[in-house]
Amino acid sequence: MEKNYVNITDDDYKSLDIDPASGAFKRYLKAGLLEMTDEKFVSDIQAFWSKHYNQKVDPVLNIAFMNLTGRKDTRVVPAYLMSSQIIPYFNDKQITVGYKDKNIYDALLKTPRSAETVLKRVRGKYFSSDNHHLSSKEAKQTLLESESDLIIKPSNTNNGIGIAKLVIRSGYLMRGEEAVTLSDLEETYGQNFIVQKAIKQHPLMAAPHPSSVNTLRMVTLRWKQEIIHLLTFARFGANNDVKDNAGGGGVCLGLTEDGKFLDIAMDEHANTYTHHPTTNFCFKDLDSIPNFEEFKQFVIDAHAQILHHDFVSWDIAMDTDGKPVCIEANFAGATWLYQLAAQKPMFGDLTEEILQKVSEENGNQNYVSPKVKLKKQKRQITRYSNKIKELENMLQEAEENAKNLRLQNKRLRRQKKMIKNKYENLLQSKSWRYTSPFRTIVKTVKK
Repeated sequence: MEKNYVNITDDDYKSLDIDPASGAFKRYLKAGLLEMTDEKFVSDIQAFWSKHYNQKVDPVLNIAFMNLTGRKDTRVVPAYLMSSQIIPYFNDKQITVGYKDKNIYDALLKTPRSAETVLKRVRGKYFSSDNHHLSSKEAKQTLLESESDLIIKPSNTNNGIGIAKLVIRSGYLMRGEEAVTLSDLEETYGQNFIVQKAIKQHPLMAAPHPSSVNTLRMVTLRWKQEIIHLLTFARFGANNDVKDNAGGGGVCLGLTEDGKFLDIAMDEHANTYTHHPTTNFCFKDLDSIPNFEEFKQFVIDAHAQILHHDFVSWDIAMDTDGKPVCIEANFAGATWLYQLAAQKPMFGDLTEEILQKVSEENGNQNYVSPKVKLKKQKRQITRYSNKIKELENMLQEAEENAKNLRLQNKRLRRQKKMIKNKYENLLQSKSWRYTSPFRTIVKTVKK
């Protein structure tokens, strides 16, 4: 790394187009990934993005990438752009919910190896692995007759949410050290969940943290009538939990294109590790995946069956024979972690042409960050609120005026009636009638 970096203070960040209030900034700062920066590099980042995407960006992820790897790469894609513009360009979000349902994976995805289903619950109804309807009693018996450990998880979530291990012990269904019933599982997992056989994984993937089924997060992209592999990182569980995801305390470790593991892992807070945080396993001791090309072809072939989404993140396990096993497909994710863990920009050498295409298709609309958009919305809400109050005050004033006018109208009507009555009474009075001849003479004289 060149030595022209300078330490900067909080007051300097805004001048570099970095938002010090963002969650990303706070995460990288706390993890020590913003200790050094380079103004020329930031200038290069803005020039690159202005040229290829027609807008400036918050360069905080590029700077974190530089501090982590020692490489200055302008092609690292900000996570907020990935989630708000680029992934929506590649994926049809309206249909994502269908692809997320693991209970229909057997119909959607035909892969040589996938997690073996034991029981499905769909909208409160139970089904066997071959989709035959089961009663609750039959569903319970199906679980108790299993000869292997089981994994239960919601069928319509991703990224390891809600995963738990079930084992059969002395005729009882156990979750951890607790005996559970089918009703307990229904209460926890609701109307939709899936139970699968626990995968027996290869010693290579088990080594850093044997308690969890550790997987490879492999990212593929459909681009110009071709499906390509973008990057891969391994996800190792932690704290003896069955889950492998970073959100459960696990760590992510990148792989090179030829299947070699990197030696620095990262957690969801961007903290880095040379050894596993639970087992102290040294990541440098991990052997390469010898048949990594087979893994890449596996996810490319699987992606060919998904037509509505061009950007897919796959969770792939390695069985005891060293073969890939499909766990699930994901259509979004923490792409900042993808790039830092794999230590490579998301789209690599395709970055320029992809950005140009997405920018053109999106009409070169300047991006407004969620925070700026929120501030704008808050200002609009304040203006509308003030206007509403102003109109309410005007309405109240008008109603008061109307009320006063109604009262005044009543008073005038009463006065009119009273005067009219007096007038009519006067006309009907004896004095008025008796003086009538006199008034007639007076009129005649005046003529």
